Amino acid sequence: MKLARFKSLGLAALATTLISGCSVFSNDEITYKELQSFNQQVTPRVVWESSVGGGVDHFYSHLHPVVVNDMIVGADRDGTVAAYNRDNGDRLWQVDLRGALNLSKGGWWSAGESMRIAGGLAANNEVIYLGTENGDVVALNANDGSVKWHQVVRSEVMATPAVGGGVVVVKGSTGEVIALAEDTGEQRWKHVSEVPPLSMRGTSAPVYEQGGVFVGTSTGKVIVLIAENGQPAWEARLAVPSGNTELQRMVDVDSKPVLAGAFVYNVAYNGSLAAISANSGEIAWKREYSSYQNLHFAGGRLFVTDAEDTVSALDSQGGVELWSNNDYNGRHLTAPVRFGDYIVVGDRMGYLHFINLLSGETEGRLEVDSDVYTAPVVAGDTLYVQLRDGSLLAVRI
Repeated sequence: MKLARFKSLGLAALATTLISGCSVFSNDEITYKELQSFNQQVTPRVVWESSVGGGVDHFYSHLHPVVVNDMIVGADRDGTVAAYNRDNGDRLWQVDLRGALNLSKGGWWSAGESMRIAGGLAANNEVIYLGTENGDVVALNANDGSVKWHQVVRSEVMATPAVGGGVVVVKGSTGEVIALAEDTGEQRWKHVSEVPPLSMRGTSAPVYEQGGVFVGTSTGKVIVLIAENGQPAWEARLAVPSGNTELQRMVDVDSKPVLAGAFVYNVAYNGSLAAISANSGEIAWKREYSSYQNLHFAGGRLFVTDAEDTVSALDSQGGVELWSNNDYNGRHLTAPVRFGDYIVVGDRMGYLHFINLLSGETEGRLEVDSDVYTAPVVAGDTLYVQLRDGSLLAVRI
């Protein structure tokens, strides 16, 4: 489970007491399933390995690399951004943003300190975009890593930016959705939504599609904002807070919305997974699932890693569960991604698991040297994996 973010000293004291005796949060008391034998059908292998700075240490920096043409670009928490040849892993360029940025912009950090890069990298038109917990949004030229622009938004940016329609949209940790001009970084608009006293440590990555910005909120909703001006178009509720404590009442929608056909799909923690009409916001169907991981849509199916680390496949038309794999409960799985005929998830113990897309049975496994803390990135016949220690792996079957 992700660590909660505390908004007041009173709640922090209460939650500290609760957390100290809760095995869900305590590393010393967590139980997890041991790996079981399986019928091996594929043998994944690492074809090259490199390193992106110092990684993210023990922090919740949900970083992942991004593919730009023939490059794979990654970053570490402190401020290193580097590009590598996708085929052989040769480093093409590297930049330390702590020295490259103009500090007169007024960011929350100074030279030598960590930039606290937390949001994943996004790319569009050979420009790379990233956000930081210090409130920085940075655009880099993909060809050499030079800074195109740098803007300070005065809010923690912990999720991947969305790019489209001439704007770069970031989600702040306290409810802000902020749109910046794609070419200059100038702020276009800001939408602020309600934030509960206690929420998960993380935010939903926004999605731009057909003139709208789709994003999940910490109050259990999916909202759509008009990309041109930030005005709300509709909202749909996936969870209703219930329980006697603020911990029990957390209903964050931290999963990135998935748009496919006429529907947008998303899931809430302590709530539901739902199919929502992209035009009207009406809910077509809803099923009880609790998750803070991104969904994955492939071949008419939805794949979800729930809060108990069970991986499930659902029919996207009606939400019928097709299979469920609970072999990895407690192992802190990543979000699922499709890689060929397989759904791949990583775990905190340093393994990648290859689950048959149709049957839900494990048919391959790869041990790596560090915590797989974020979902791999798929490009063609290669799976790119960034590990907690900063290692960047290219994996093929």
